[in-house]
Amino acid sequence: MLPITESELRQLVRVALSTEAIKIGAHVCEELGVERGAARVDLALIGAQMEGYELKSDFDSLGRMHNQIHAYNRVFDKITLVTGPVFAAAAEELMPRWWGLMIAQRNEEGIAYLTERRAPTRNTTQDPYSLAMLLWKEEALSVLTAAQVKSSPKASRAQLCDQLVETLPLERLRESVARCLTERLSASVALS
Repeated sequence: MLPITESELRQLVRVALSTEAIKIGAHVCEELGVERGAARVDLALIGAQMEGYELKSDFDSLGRMHNQIHAYNRVFDKITLVTGPVFAAAAEELMPRWWGLMIAQRNEEGIAYLTERRAPTRNTTQDPYSLAMLLWKEEALSVLTAAQVKSSPKASRAQLCDQLVETLPLERLRESVARCLTERLSASVALS
């Protein structure tokens, strides 16, 4: 059988996420940077929850997975690794138990399809500062204003994020970040 390529994985996941996004009123985002750009998740479904999807084709390696796992664990509510058969067993050993795992395979006609080996469960290790740093400065200021927290418009983005972490409980911060990202994605869709 032919190996599974990244473009095939991306197309399969994009179609599945687009269908899900329509059902739940969410947005699909490609190459979302996390940890101040230290890592980029291949696809994300942003709505009431933030779900990350990392793709590893049969031509990739798992060399960066440890760093990616660390970065993604800090921000996403749920994460799913999508891979071909080459890395399925190794990936399952490497990733946290709460991550989901989808495997791409080919049918007898050579057409790629996805199967879910393991559903993702809720992340309990999110980092408030990493979540806050997903916000743009104006968004952070808006969240603080909505929470009736006084802040200086001259404060840096990092200072505003520190304030968010100090004043908002994790769940409220997480909801605010998800809402801001959803609004940002809605605005970019409206402009295109």
